[in-house]
Amino acid sequence: MKCSACATDLEKEEAHYGEPATFYDNAPLCETCYYEDEPCAVVYYGRDDEPYEITSTRNATDGKFRVQWHPTDPWRGYYVIESDEYALVNTAALLSGHESEEMLSRFDKRIRELFDEGDIDYARVFSRSSNVFYNNYDLFVKKGQQLAAQILVARAKAEVEYDDPRWYRNIVFEEEILSKLSRLFPEENLQTDYDAIRLVARLGQGIVSELQRRAAKEAD
Repeated sequence: MKCSACATDLEKEEAHYGEPATFYDNAPLCETCYYEDEPCAVVYYGRDDEPYEITSTRNATDGKFRVQWHPTDPWRGYYVIESDEYALVNTAALLSGHESEEMLSRFDKRIRELFDEGDIDYARVFSRSSNVFYNNYDLFVKKGQQLAAQILVARAKAEVEYDDPRWYRNIVFEEEILSKLSRLFPEENLQTDYDAIRLVARLGQGIVSELQRRAAKEAD
């Protein structure tokens, strides 16, 4: 018998088996691969401060949540959270060192207060990506409570100015570049990095020539 993760030879009595709702569900594993795998995601239920970790071999949520790897290219990607018992009501990107961290902290505090007041059964899931500076923060509620939860999410967002464009700048483009793009494409009303990304995607290969044309016109 071999470890399904590292291919180390195993005696049958030495084998550990991957837990349900993991990548190695019921597959034989050595002790190191079973216990020392880095968490893909961590789940917090309501006001419970105990972390329930999901790795590729273990799932402390007993299958209430599971993860799937979403590749963006052969080397990069992020984990997507799935659940049959809970419904996703909001997702946010946690960017290390970015000013939006403060706003998301306020949102997290306020939405937990509102969910507690509204007797909403919720879970917060923090999952990692291949980028050490980026993690996902997903907010789930027990299925059947989505409508009330969405109303409270909208209220919390309004209170912390969640949708203010300033929180979505300097993520992909530096401020100077975003400002220049905004100036060169005034009709696009570019306020955030996402606005600029959509513009670049729409113009495709023509973005360079269009930039050069507009920059030359501005210089005249």
